[in-house]
Amino acid sequence: MKPLIVFYDGPCVICNWWVRKLCQWDKKDQLRFASLDSDLVKQFAHERNIDLNAIDTVIIWDQTYSYAMEVEATFMLFNRLGGVFSLLTPFSYLPKVLTNGIYRFVARNRYAWFGKHHSCPLPDPKYTHKFL
Repeated sequence: MKPLIVFYDGPCVICNWWVRKLCQWDKKDQLRFASLDSDLVKQFAHERNIDLNAIDTVIIWDQTYSYAMEVEATFMLFNRLGGVFSLLTPFSYLPKVLTNGIYRFVARNRYAWFGKHHSCPLPDPKYTHKFL
């Protein structure tokens, strides 16, 4: 099984916090990461007619056919991690209008609440293999 690729907002403080945590929690080495301004993301978006300027979300890609955004991406990620994260699966049955609404609210306010880096921080050296 190919690793999931997590496309995230590189300068976002909270996004980087989550990426660092995911690196720690990914005991089976099944996640890879790329900033939303990387060439890989641009190619991915072009091939799927996704306007990166029109979205404000994380994108998870399984490297075959499937990708997800917003809350759906979060649940795709939790499913792959398994273990204790499987306990969050029941929340995936909540109405998407509610869960994506909450996601979008946090996404819109993340810089005001958590701040923004001037550039994407470098990963911990022991996790550099996870970054594309």
